[in-house]
Amino acid sequence: MKRSRLFRCILVQALAWTLMLAFVGAAAPEPLEENRFNVAVVVDASGSMKSTDPEKYRFRAITQFVNLLAERGNWLGSVIFHTDVAGGEGLTRLDSQTDKKNAVAAMEAVPADGDWTNIGAGLERAVSMLKSEGDASLPSVILLLSDGNTDMATPEERKASLDRKAGAIQAARESRIPIYSVCLNANRTADVAEMRQISEATGGSFQEVTAAQDLQDTFNAFYELIYGATTFPLADDVFPASGRLEIPFDVPGLGVEEVNIIVYGSASKLFLNRPDGSLSDVVPQVYQDFSMMKLTEIIPGSWTLVTEGTPGDSIKINLVYNTNLGVQLSAEPDRQILNPADAVTFTARLTEGGAAGGQDCTGYSAELLVMDAYGEVLESLPMEAAGDSFVLTRSFGEGAYYYKAAVSGNHIARESARLGPLSFSEEAATGQELNNTPPVPVKEVVEATVKVWPIKGGSYTLDLNTLASDGQDETLEYRILSSSFLEGEDYTVDGDGVLHMDHFSLSKGAFTIRATDSGGLYCDIEVIVRALNIGKMTLLGMLLLALLGAAVLGVLLYLALTKPFRGDITVQSYAPPGAVKSAKRSPRRGRCKLSLFGLDNVGLDYRRCYFQASGKNYIDLCTNLPVIYNGQETKKVRIASGMRITVTARRGEARNLQIYFESRMRTGYRGAARGKSSRPPRRNQPLRR
Repeated sequence: MKRSRLFRCILVQALAWTLMLAFVGAAAPEPLEENRFNVAVVVDASGSMKSTDPEKYRFRAITQFVNLLAERGNWLGSVIFHTDVAGGEGLTRLDSQTDKKNAVAAMEAVPADGDWTNIGAGLERAVSMLKSEGDASLPSVILLLSDGNTDMATPEERKASLDRKAGAIQAARESRIPIYSVCLNANRTADVAEMRQISEATGGSFQEVTAAQDLQDTFNAFYELIYGATTFPLADDVFPASGRLEIPFDVPGLGVEEVNIIVYGSASKLFLNRPDGSLSDVVPQVYQDFSMMKLTEIIPGSWTLVTEGTPGDSIKINLVYNTNLGVQLSAEPDRQILNPADAVTFTARLTEGGAAGGQDCTGYSAELLVMDAYGEVLESLPMEAAGDSFVLTRSFGEGAYYYKAAVSGNHIARESARLGPLSFSEEAATGQELNNTPPVPVKEVVEATVKVWPIKGGSYTLDLNTLASDGQDETLEYRILSSSFLEGEDYTVDGDGVLHMDHFSLSKGAFTIRATDSGGLYCDIEVIVRALNIGKMTLLGMLLLALLGAAVLGVLLYLALTKPFRGDITVQSYAPPGAVKSAKRSPRRGRCKLSLFGLDNVGLDYRRCYFQASGKNYIDLCTNLPVIYNGQETKKVRIASGMRITVTARRGEARNLQIYFESRMRTGYRGAARGKSSRPPRRNQPLRR
């Protein structure tokens, strides 16, 4: 019994493991074909979109872009923004028509009712999403659509958005994520320079559109740039009296993965005939103002598109190939240093989906692009077809060169990866040339922070000649490959190779600078510049210092006005021909005005003269005019406890005040014990003369 139960347990576990492995095997994704991307679509949903695109042409353009994507293998996500990120969907692998419809529906579900345009928030989310959720084996791109520029409720919020945008641009540069942006400038009020800068800084492309109806053409152009496709017309006609059009088109035998047919107009019927005349089972997908047919069954030869409609109605048909064509370039002999007399044979081999094409290259042509280290084409040379490859044999003059093979035809254009450098020298066997090493950056990343002051502004200079060193060449050639900042507006480079910046359109940006030696070897240096706008910080600091100073003065004044006298003050006035007057007061704290003593005028304004308490065994007499004390003029006289002093208002006149202060503190002031009487004068006692 126990053995039977144990056997059943083992059998169940084995079955469970078998099912689990089968499930895992079924769920594992198939290897991806070439030409797949992680795509993030970033769409403005500020309220102004209701007036610039009331018919929502933007979603028709996005729908067509998404449906042009290969049937399987791309990843798509979206970010909808206005005052902040308002919605969107994370990256999802598109493997069906339903996936594509759901992705576009998620974008359209967010209403355009935001008050402001926070481009920085949208880009920040898109870059973060691509870095954290994208397929690491695929390149990534961003499509950005807005009808304006960064616009927020307060200057502080606008600065925060611009800072987020600057950070997103830098993150996109570091992750090699190009941003393709389109500005729907229908009301002619947008600052198109902002979105152009976003694209140029990241290696993408920018388009300005003044009518929402043109968005489809722009998104199609972006599709062609990203996926290496070409849109070409099949028909632009009207239905004849028969109401039927038969339009032939050829599908090449190499490099086509899918065929997209886009039909604009009201066709009542669409179907395809294969090259053998049989009917294809491709079903049209009908949208608001166009229909699409995606042909994934690739049979080389002449196909026929049949469409029916009302006689006289217009119809326009475009065709777009999704290509999996690749180009692999090689050179023979495969040496870095060659003699100019040596002939080099270049071979550009065509591949399909990453594998050898195995077919001839009918319909294609190729050119060998000869370039310098910075990608500038020096010469373009035609190559000859040979099976599934193109060949060119050629010798070159002295110098260092890079090469690419550019293949085009059948409405497809592709380029190989860059090959090189190949250096040609008559002294090719010398040890120095054979052992040439690339330049080495002094620092991989150079970082600088520039303080931007109010009114004065800020500036930054950098001598490019100090960025790298080389074991063979004392002098290197430097060039800026790309930058987040705007050339001419933000920076210039003088004839000595010194970079000058006195304007900062971004709070954080970067330069990619290439240093190249005489052998064509190079290194790249990243220079990151942060602009610290300290205008508001300075004003805030000054305000805080002023408040602190006022607080300190207030405390000192409070302490001065509240210190206790702790004693009695007796004052006698002598102002001939009047009699001597004497008065005694016992003030408590702070100040005691001389006017409170009822004395005869000796030439002072008693309302502006006062005794100041110290909280110690002395007081100070402060006068509005200088008085004579101990033969010196002064406006402040210190009176110690037990001392009797005399002050004269004017030199040479017998107008005096005699003052006596008697403290009630326990410890007396030493000056009171100098053999002088500590007894106060009796009232009306004449002053000694």
